[in-house]
Amino acid sequence: MFRQNAMRKFPSVADLEIGARRRLPRFAFDYLAGGAGDEDGIARNRAAYSDVQLVPNYLEERDLPDLSAGPFDRQYALPFGIAPVGLSGLIWPGAAEYLAAAARRADIPFCLSTMATSSIEAVGALSGDNGWFQLYPLKDHEIEKNIIDRARAAGFEVLVVTVDTPTTRRGLREIKNGLTVPPKLSPVNMARIAFNPAWALANLASGAPKFETLVPYYPKGVKFKSVAELATNLLARGIGWREIEALRKHWSGPMIVKGILSVSDARHCARLGVDGLLLSNHGGRQSESLVHPLQMIDEIRSAVGSGLKLLVDSGVRSGLDVARAYARGADFVFLGRAFMYAVAALGAPGADHGVDLLRTEVAQALAQIGCPDIASLPEFLRN
Repeated sequence: MFRQNAMRKFPSVADLEIGARRRLPRFAFDYLAGGAGDEDGIARNRAAYSDVQLVPNYLEERDLPDLSAGPFDRQYALPFGIAPVGLSGLIWPGAAEYLAAAARRADIPFCLSTMATSSIEAVGALSGDNGWFQLYPLKDHEIEKNIIDRARAAGFEVLVVTVDTPTTRRGLREIKNGLTVPPKLSPVNMARIAFNPAWALANLASGAPKFETLVPYYPKGVKFKSVAELATNLLARGIGWREIEALRKHWSGPMIVKGILSVSDARHCARLGVDGLLLSNHGGRQSESLVHPLQMIDEIRSAVGSGLKLLVDSGVRSGLDVARAYARGADFVFLGRAFMYAVAALGAPGADHGVDLLRTEVAQALAQIGCPDIASLPEFLRN
């Protein structure tokens, strides 16, 4: 009954976003929804999917479309996964745990961020072999290796190395809100929290959010008060080919480099033996000027061939967008904000509703055009 009611009340990610806005304090919603600079990058990300058009075959024999897909040897039940989102507990306490458990139930990948507010071990116990781990490179390579070893021990199957944060970003919403972790209890923020009692009670029960995976590596007696302060002290801003090569040698499973958008970078990754690239402009969060993954996928595919898997994120907001990305040549698709909106709007049950909603939309998109399975979507692309 809940799932039927949720589908009526929140039949799209746009509706979930509205629900999230109502339930979150402004500083939390702005962190999730906002982007870099004037946020033009977010608008262009959406336009990139809207520009993809499909040509239907109405007279072909039809059956229920096969929605399974997988970038490597494993096939998942659905053609999308849950992207890594930092500060997940600021959006909703326990969000990473809720989403990891839902991913396991639905048989899709869940990717845990280094900057999540849940630990590798806690999430690994819930995600099982559906867990992927996203690494922000660290200044101390021994700590970096230790974190990777923890991820392996916790059962994470795939390592995703993010390379597209060479400098701090200018999120104007966050600057105006003075975002810190935990949030400062200023009069303005106290008022915002007071108008969002569900969020406040959830945080009261769980405690202040902190970066659980990184806590063991804090200098003794230090408690970082902001993302920027943490980044300055622990995170490596630049990462080069030697670091990628070292990580490739240390991690024995599938390894993906996230944030690649240029042919040159893609060729370097191919030479270093990584298994895939997550083409991404960080959802418009790092810079509003970056090209969209779908604008580069053809050039990168031509440069690296079919052996290197090309995954896509940034701006995916529906099951139709997932289908559009596959039609343009993606090997797998990830969504971040969409799932966080679902949990923010509905709490723990939102994780399953996000999966249900996208499954329904993908199935409808394929059935509408007469596409039998995910792999066949490029045949329906209007060139």
